[in-house]
Amino acid sequence: MPLRFIKKSPLGTRSQYTLFFFLITAFIQISTVNAADGLKSVKLSSLGNFDVNFSTVQKVELMKGQSLIGEVAYMAGDNYSVTFPFDVQRITYRVKNGSVVKQGETIALVEGYDVHHFIDEYETTKVLLEIQKMHFKTNKQYFENKTIKSSQWIAITKSYYKAKLNFEHIQHLMSFLHIDENEQITIISPKAGVIQIPNLYGSKVAGELAFDIIDKKSINVKITIPLLLASHLSHFEVNSTCRLNINSVEKVADKFHQIVWAEPASTECQLILGQVIKVTPIKQVAGYQIAKAAIFEFNNKNYIAIKDKNSLSLVPIELIGTSEGEYLFTTKENRESIEGRQGLISSVSILQGSLLSLGAE
Repeated sequence: MPLRFIKKSPLGTRSQYTLFFFLITAFIQISTVNAADGLKSVKLSSLGNFDVNFSTVQKVELMKGQSLIGEVAYMAGDNYSVTFPFDVQRITYRVKNGSVVKQGETIALVEGYDVHHFIDEYETTKVLLEIQKMHFKTNKQYFENKTIKSSQWIAITKSYYKAKLNFEHIQHLMSFLHIDENEQITIISPKAGVIQIPNLYGSKVAGELAFDIIDKKSINVKITIPLLLASHLSHFEVNSTCRLNINSVEKVADKFHQIVWAEPASTECQLILGQVIKVTPIKQVAGYQIAKAAIFEFNNKNYIAIKDKNSLSLVPIELIGTSEGEYLFTTKENRESIEGRQGLISSVSILQGSLLSLGAE
């Protein structure tokens, strides 16, 4: 039986064929992409007898973002704090927490063992001040005539001003109080605004907070937003009748977020101190909108087809959002060549198929 010899192909020759095959494939693909990228327009007639409908491209300057959470609050330091002038055993508030009060309005009745002691202390400091004042005036003349020593005059001066400061302190506390003929003491509001009453479950000692008064103009909405949103923010919307205008933006970031303070644009908002609300950020954009049906993908890019007499101009776009059944987008094309023009919204898939065929030729 004759022997048959099998001739093996060298490994180098097989590798050359494989490399040649891939080069040819890549060349064909690149040629197809380049040909497709070079397409700027197509004839309307390429759609044959299919229906051709259009929608107007509209300019967009504002765009809604994702909902955020806001809190009705006030900036640190905007509250006017009123403290207890003495230890209190019982306090009866005459107004509701969060209500609007007038300057001088009665806020609460205070009761306790130190009530009468505080009244006596006020009268005592008043009498002591008068005594120290007379002593100061008398010895001032002696000091000018050099009949008393400087050390004596310094001690007299210190005593007078100490009594004066002590009385002024008590007098300041008294300015928040009203004492009736029965020596009942009530705390009054030193300013007009919204009252905020703290939780008082423990002891109510002198110096502790009795209530805060916040000016109505200081009450705003505190909103934490992403850093990327801050530079393009226009305003916020709570609902169809409540808009929030930006009051201030804090210049300190908390990692990837920043705090914005916004104020109601009208009285329609009816916000309550401490309330948590959902707000919609409205961003400033320089873009356009068109029906969703107008957008198609070609060579991994999004396009719209703009009517230009008997042809369709292909315009590359970047999608940025949606709004009520329409896409929002930006483009590098000139505004004059896009705004108000007619974009194809029917037979778009036919156009897409035609473009793929043209690109493959």
